[in-house]
Amino acid sequence: MKKNTVFFISDYLLTEVNGGAEKFNHILIKGLLDLGIEVTQVKSANFTPELICDDNYYLISNFMHLSEKAKTALVAEQINYSIIEHDHKYIKTNDPSKFINMLAPFEEIINRQFYKSADYVFCQSKIHAEVVQKNLLINNIVNLKYNLWDHSDLEKLLEKSKTKKTIKNSIFNTSNLNKGTRAAIKYCENKKICSFHSIFPTSWEKFTDELSKTQNYIFFPQWLESFCRVVVEAKILGCKITTNKLVGVTSEQWFRDSGDPEKLCNLLINKTNKIINKFAKLIDGEMESFSKINQLEIPKISIITSMYKAGEFIERFLDDVTQQTIFEKCELIIVDANSPDKEYKFIKEQQKKHPNIFYHRLDKTLTVQETMNYGIKKSTGDFLTLWNVDDYRKNDALEVLSLNLVVDKTVDLVYADCYETTKKNESFLNNSSNGKLYEHSKNKFSKNNMIKCLPGPMPLWRSNLNKKYGMFDEKYIFAGDWEMWLRAVDMGSKFKKIPKVLGLYYKNPNGISTSNKNSVERFKEEAALFTTYKHLFGKANYEKYKNYFSKEVL
Repeated sequence: MKKNTVFFISDYLLTEVNGGAEKFNHILIKGLLDLGIEVTQVKSANFTPELICDDNYYLISNFMHLSEKAKTALVAEQINYSIIEHDHKYIKTNDPSKFINMLAPFEEIINRQFYKSADYVFCQSKIHAEVVQKNLLINNIVNLKYNLWDHSDLEKLLEKSKTKKTIKNSIFNTSNLNKGTRAAIKYCENKKICSFHSIFPTSWEKFTDELSKTQNYIFFPQWLESFCRVVVEAKILGCKITTNKLVGVTSEQWFRDSGDPEKLCNLLINKTNKIINKFAKLIDGEMESFSKINQLEIPKISIITSMYKAGEFIERFLDDVTQQTIFEKCELIIVDANSPDKEYKFIKEQQKKHPNIFYHRLDKTLTVQETMNYGIKKSTGDFLTLWNVDDYRKNDALEVLSLNLVVDKTVDLVYADCYETTKKNESFLNNSSNGKLYEHSKNKFSKNNMIKCLPGPMPLWRSNLNKKYGMFDEKYIFAGDWEMWLRAVDMGSKFKKIPKVLGLYYKNPNGISTSNKNSVERFKEEAALFTTYKHLFGKANYEKYKNYFSKEVL
């Protein structure tokens, strides 16, 4: 639906801050006005929920000063808005580059729902878009690939490109630590560049004058630059550019291929016009005017359930598992270990609605490890999870865990917190846990922390983990899952905790791993594993628990 007015929300105007984001905003606003679109500029600190109206479209640029109340209202009222992403407002530090593979820990992510609810999140380069996507786990991202330039500025740059090069090396000398002056100086020292020219912060005109005289521009930003206009302008001016992998525009093929200043200027003029026109179409109601980047694809997930005497849980379990947001991407493999409860009458009704439910009845009662291995052998998914019939999960639990496993190639298994209850057949949203968490999964992953069975009752792992490290050891009756995970970690596997509560664990007094009657044999298995894998746990944990695991049991 065509909108009456565009509300353009940003922290600062170009008259206040002469930055790349402000230049982008200024040129976009001017272009929309030239096309006859009414634009109302509002500083983010002054934007309130009272300014929200469904008849308007909202473009949100830098929003450090935008109130939580305003962000919540835009999401809750399902208003049409898009975010022009500058400077990584989805991370507390605004800097993904300090994390391994630019993937921030889950707890470092902010504004997730605000980004997720936007029509589009506009990024400015390939690497920018990819980093935003894998941190936020969202599929509404557009890579603009270009920034916006005023035509007259490009004409000035083209004219300056004819300037004679009288300076061999220049650096940007600024107190802004993110711009990497120290790194540039250190590079010069390491390369025995004894003389270099410092370009200090000044007007754009004077800065580009200095840059136009330069043969080689040395620039080492210390955080990920979403795009970096100055590097493009340096290229138009005929500079060679020495930089690092934190300059967004260098991830674009067109930039790497460009050489001729005039062709580059013409390209930028053309792309500026096209981008502004696409924004105009968006405001006119053409919601598919932009192309989103490749979507995050969740592979097939095999849910493996070992079942014995589950009659009192089976209906609730089937309702719960089939309501997962990505159940259509799953296969549910139910292994009936010769249960006497006739659960199949409920299962076959669900099979009529869900052809991805598979039922296997065994002719004898196997152990949990044996039935898990049976289920794994029957599975066809790239990801695996176990789901006990008496446990329940948040409806997006599999989606959250699988997306984290998709984007983080360094880990084989992900797990999360879950509430713990002693009452059967409660739901995730309505339970008596009072916020009590399952004790073993509380800690982040580390070898030392594997003194507890961190993955707990609801892990999700790559199927090739079992190909690399083996199946569940069937000699274990009670602690087979702990043994499996210890063995994998000992052989080099890495796990990851997602710090969200995604499930409800029922501490079943009659369960194999929780009943009192099995406590002696269960303890013996756990004590043997403690001794076998004590080298993983570290000296502190060994000293802390050695007396506990060496005690005699009757």
